[in-house]
Amino acid sequence: SLQNMASRQVDGAFDEPLIALTQQCNGDLQKVMGAFFSFLHRRTDFYLVPHEDDIKEGKAKMGFKQGDAEKLLMASFRQFPLRRMPRQAQQQPPPPKQAQITANVPTDDADAPKIVEESKTPTDANPSSDEKNLSKKTSKSSDNEDSVRLTEEGLQIPVGNGGTAKRYKWTQTLDECTVLIGVPDELRGKDLKVMIKSSSISVQSKQPLAGESEPTFFVNGNLTGSIVPDESTWTLEGGVIIMILYKKAKTFWENVIEGDEKIDASLVDSRRHIGDYDESTQAQIRKIMFEQQKEAKLGMPNAQQIANAKPLIPENFPPGVEYIDEKKMAEVTAKK
Repeated sequence: SLQNMASRQVDGAFDEPLIALTQQCNGDLQKVMGAFFSFLHRRTDFYLVPHEDDIKEGKAKMGFKQGDAEKLLMASFRQFPLRRMPRQAQQQPPPPKQAQITANVPTDDADAPKIVEESKTPTDANPSSDEKNLSKKTSKSSDNEDSVRLTEEGLQIPVGNGGTAKRYKWTQTLDECTVLIGVPDELRGKDLKVMIKSSSISVQSKQPLAGESEPTFFVNGNLTGSIVPDESTWTLEGGVIIMILYKKAKTFWENVIEGDEKIDASLVDSRRHIGDYDESTQAQIRKIMFEQQKEAKLGMPNAQQIANAKPLIPENFPPGVEYIDEKKMAEVTAKK
């Protein structure tokens, strides 16, 4: 589309500094990404999270609401399609020795050819029909390898904690669900009617597509769980609608729309990074981890044990000294 072409032209303007950065990192993409996100952390507000009260009152001028930066990151990643490599062709066996002529050249010249092969069949620059058919078979094989895997019960094995339906693919976390819906490349956002409600979603073309008499529903149905419509979003990038649904309850779904293919929810990765929690929960988690480490490594009592421990009372007191506990103090106070 024209929009994608313009986007790529803008991206190309930054190739020179990005190539220089990649060369400085010796081609290590992990170092490249680390340097880029370090820049965002040090020099931008990408990692800033405004105070909740400032967000509610509309005073937040910098930073992102917790989770929005990650959504922006994933939306940027999904702007560009994956480029699948064809399956590597099997290496051809070496030709018979009769078809080889050893060249009389110095052995210390690395650039000089050592063997000249005689070709008994003329080569054609254009691929033959057999080669084209082989390419098609390779492509189909690659598609089959990328097919959905099922458990013995017939449920999909989760990919990204999500799965694949007839008209869309989806992933999820405890907090949100991301749905990728394919639409014709020629459609724009203004050509679509997208409805996100608390218990249902629908994506429909406003006008009939070519060869159709009525508008087309790409997705339409009731959701498995309830969502928060005001915090859910959608964008259209390169013929794919990226719909991010914010869950009302922190739970994993078996499918997005009722009646669609289910995943085996028992196989999802339910681990969460400590940074996904609010500050109060993070503090509690760190306290628990600290107590467990101290107890395991040093054999020291944890905070709960210290709080419940009874004070040590000496067996013998000096003359004229009496130990007064809470019970004794209460009795003295009552007499007064």
